[in-house]
Amino acid sequence: MNVRRTATRLLIGGALAAVVGLVGAMVTDSATKLSYQVMVTEPAASGRLPDCKPTLLMLDQGTGAELPCSGTPEGGFTTAERQEILKLATTMAADGRLDTVDQFKLSELAAEIGRRHDDPTNSAATWAFGIVGTLGGAAFLTGIALRIVANARRTVPRG
Repeated sequence: MNVRRTATRLLIGGALAAVVGLVGAMVTDSATKLSYQVMVTEPAASGRLPDCKPTLLMLDQGTGAELPCSGTPEGGFTTAERQEILKLATTMAADGRLDTVDQFKLSELAAEIGRRHDDPTNSAATWAFGIVGTLGGAAFLTGIALRIVANARRTVPRG
């Protein structure tokens, strides 16, 4: 058995598997999370309503009221969460408009609501990629160890 060739294969294969596993786990993990957002804007003058999105709440900059949108989003904010944001927005808009500090606070509240919705169990694909990455990393480290042993065997004189 050629130890150096085996070590090289483990190094290359392990590195590839580790990179694929790591990137795949990050992509599948981020794809399963929804981003909860609040957008503060002026009502559309054209009369055209933007599309509704389940995790986006659009608010009037002057009043803090919810702006209408087209369609019916499913999922996302619950009625109680929507009311929580709207109550805070109308309170903040009592001075005449929602400024950037108000918008930041509303965005933070929406992000906190999103964290409440986050499912602690990741998808099976995320786990699979994570396992591939871990095994690839282990193979890579094994390849390094074999390479060190092979080099040490060549430099130590046999007696």
